[in-house]
Amino acid sequence: MTTPVDRPGEDPVDLLADVAERLQRRLLPDDPPDLPDLDLAFTYRSASRGVLSGGDFVDYYTRPPSGSLAFVIGDVAGKGVDAMATTFVTKFMLRGAVFGGQLSWPTRPGEALQELRNGLLEQPDFARETDRFVTVLFGQLTPRTGLLRLASAGHPTPFIVRSGSVERPLLMTEPPIGVELDAALEPYPTEVVRLYRDDLIVLFTDGIAELRDDAGTFFESCIDEVLAGTHGARAADVVARLVSAGERFSSRPPADDLAVLCIRLTAETE
Repeated sequence: MTTPVDRPGEDPVDLLADVAERLQRRLLPDDPPDLPDLDLAFTYRSASRGVLSGGDFVDYYTRPPSGSLAFVIGDVAGKGVDAMATTFVTKFMLRGAVFGGQLSWPTRPGEALQELRNGLLEQPDFARETDRFVTVLFGQLTPRTGLLRLASAGHPTPFIVRSGSVERPLLMTEPPIGVELDAALEPYPTEVVRLYRDDLIVLFTDGIAELRDDAGTFFESCIDEVLAGTHGARAADVVARLVSAGERFSSRPPADDLAVLCIRLTAETE
């Protein structure tokens, strides 16, 4: 078998760099799906110079002709190549569970996290002598009814922007995957929230939540103020507004990867 370094006339260093870049690009979120009743936008920034992707990830799952959307945002502890490798396994393990037949459609978030946890705990990165863990929030939204289902493994709670209010669902959160090494015998607890036309859900990783000002205050405590008045705004504008506010708030450049995802319901619900 010919390996990349065996190809005559090609620089092995260039080949390895090409492979690394291709793998990193596979970890970057795809363009959001074009669904008639939803407006989606995201942004992702790596904190490591010269690295396209790292420990944060965003992914979406759809199955036409269903209008339902499942989505995930997660954060693997650590930085660099090790974190990127675990991110790769996590992202595509979930994809395999959703599209490989293990899970019903529309995917139930609690079952998705149960599958992910049990699969990850079989990986050597999650042995007792390691300190690897991952936070994950999995959601499923049915635009026709406006029902939003959320399950979390230690991930920051999202914000929901309604007409006249900014709310934060009190999720029944389990610990991050890898903190406890026993198998998940039951699906993760799932919270159900009702959305209405032009309501927004804003999800993010701790790369933006843990930005600090000169006084040591976390940006997470100010996010509701930033999102106030954005009901009905384009998802892309909300993402840009949140990231820009975080940059102005922080007293130093971001030291962690950053991901923000916004979903706006554009349909009238039943």
